[in-house]
Amino acid sequence: MTKKAKILSCVMAVSILSVTVPFMVQAQDADEKVRIVVQNNTFKTEDGAVWEGTLIDEWVDIDGASADVLLDEVLSSHGYTQTGAKDNWITDVNGLSAGADSAQMGGWMVGYNDWYGNGGITTITPTDGDEIMLSYSLSWGADIGYDYTSLSTKLASLETNTGYISPSFSPDVTEYTLTIQNDVENVLITPTAENKAYCFKIYRNEYATDDPSMDYKRTQYIPVADGDTIYVGVGNAGWHTYMPEGVEETVYRLNVVGGKKASEDTSAEQSEISQESDVTSEISEENSESPKNENVASMIEEVHTDMMNSGAGYVIGNEWQVIIDGRLEFVSSEDSLKYADLLSEQTENGSRRKATDDAKIILALTALGYDASDFNGENKLESMADYDFVSAQGINGIAYSLLAVDSGNYRIPVVSGDAEQNSRERMVSDLLSLQLKDGGWAFFGETYEPDMTGIVMMALRPYYGINDAVTDAIQRALKLLSESQNEDGTYTSYGAPNCENSAQVVMALSAFNIDADTDERFVKSAGSALDGLKSFYVSGESGFSHTLNDGKNAISTIQAYAALCSYRRFKSENTSFYDMTDLKFVRYENFGQKEINESSIESDIEEPESSIQSESSIQSESSIQSENSIQSQPSEQTNIRVSEPSTGDKDCTLLLMAIMFLACAVTVVSLRKTKQ
Repeated sequence: MTKKAKILSCVMAVSILSVTVPFMVQAQDADEKVRIVVQNNTFKTEDGAVWEGTLIDEWVDIDGASADVLLDEVLSSHGYTQTGAKDNWITDVNGLSAGADSAQMGGWMVGYNDWYGNGGITTITPTDGDEIMLSYSLSWGADIGYDYTSLSTKLASLETNTGYISPSFSPDVTEYTLTIQNDVENVLITPTAENKAYCFKIYRNEYATDDPSMDYKRTQYIPVADGDTIYVGVGNAGWHTYMPEGVEETVYRLNVVGGKKASEDTSAEQSEISQESDVTSEISEENSESPKNENVASMIEEVHTDMMNSGAGYVIGNEWQVIIDGRLEFVSSEDSLKYADLLSEQTENGSRRKATDDAKIILALTALGYDASDFNGENKLESMADYDFVSAQGINGIAYSLLAVDSGNYRIPVVSGDAEQNSRERMVSDLLSLQLKDGGWAFFGETYEPDMTGIVMMALRPYYGINDAVTDAIQRALKLLSESQNEDGTYTSYGAPNCENSAQVVMALSAFNIDADTDERFVKSAGSALDGLKSFYVSGESGFSHTLNDGKNAISTIQAYAALCSYRRFKSENTSFYDMTDLKFVRYENFGQKEINESSIESDIEEPESSIQSESSIQSESSIQSENSIQSQPSEQTNIRVSEPSTGDKDCTLLLMAIMFLACAVTVVSLRKTKQ
């Protein structure tokens, strides 16, 4: 490295240290983890960089190690090198040196919980849930979000993993309402600062700026209840040892409203979709008999057996079968592991093919009980953060991306580079804007398509009863589906009834707890919506046809198979097809790992006939049920990777301080005696 480069890197380090804040030492548990990210998204290989992109993105055990040691260990475990971490001056990472660019302005900067004004890696005492980022900058940090000349303490974005923030976030608006469903007990709040020169902190019910034990990291779940308040503060002077003149703190406030209250507020709107006479449809003796349910069960078993005998099985590219069989609990632990092993061998994170392809991988992993956001050291949701990538496929890409991120209550990552940040609010808004005048949705054109309408309805399902616009849109769509249904229960598009229409409608109705076989809005003179789906079944071929009286079709079969699975889950009073929060995540880190959660993934493919309850044992609803009766996200967050904030034991901390003080006193006395 040239002398000039060393001087520039040193100056950069000094500029970072100028806004150092002291870090609190806290008690650590053996299983505490910290996320370490090493990336170069600014210096391109075409311009001379030896590598670019993300080198490391892993959660690692702390085990009492310092941040510089953890960084060195995780790099070494992959065969990478670094220089200078122990001296708080990182000059090289795997051959990419400070000042390697032609202008010799490049250097490494250390970020701590999305903040780069932290004083360097040796000043950080890692605690559970921390995020440590080592990023290469070509412009003193401005190209990675750090601008020491800016006075802005606003947020660029503010997201939640569940519920809905209203009004839509704007950096200049500081007061919001966070509406959640009535069984949600904790939430994940993800702020991103406009300027990473100033740190942010998150508090619940009390804005305790002088108490570091009270703040939450953006990777930690916050316990909430109706009436709580969540604060997000940016740029508090007490958090920095130096603040430029003119910097003013910004505090954002989220007022939590429980789902039960939201349901009561929207009950009038929900009742509009009910029958005018407010009469609950009665289950007829014919509908309550078991043969119909047994018919669904036999179709599921026949299709599954045929797929396993003649299909590709649980391999990459066959994600829909993985997803459906996962939701049917047909996938053995061995087959689940085989699919995970195959996927772990892929070198491209998220594949970056199409948004729907990446969404299927996320759904497949989640259906098997794996955490797609932390799979073998990779976050398979990285592509979901790029709005341009997600929206490039239009309505299909947006709908399936939203289904994927909501399937496991996943947090949308922060996008890297110059890409545009995606969010749940943005995807919901886009889908609402694409609704046609008659209440339906279409892949293209102005004529509604029942299958596309069903897909979008399922994507919007988590926001029904919470977002007024979503609630209204769903009511209009259901009315259209009821009125446009054929007399035999099927749905027509492009001149003829087809299986895919019926399949997606049955799935959508099941997601909203509407019985596609008995709800009078979806039962016409010659059949119900479920009857319409079953009419495409090709007897003797264990599959479904695209149009009536046609041969078996692979696409039609897989969609009908998913619909039968959805209906079965509804009748068994399980969570809906895409709501996979009923599963407990199993960590998959290494190729060949053999630990699988047997309680959530069963190997037995035989299902007792009684598992699909008879019509007489399930209460039929003539309308979308009120929010407190719609299946919603479970109160126990099963995909939490980090524990609640570790604040340490205060008595132990005081004792430790006393011991340290005593040790210092003894040392001083000893030195004095030595001097004498």
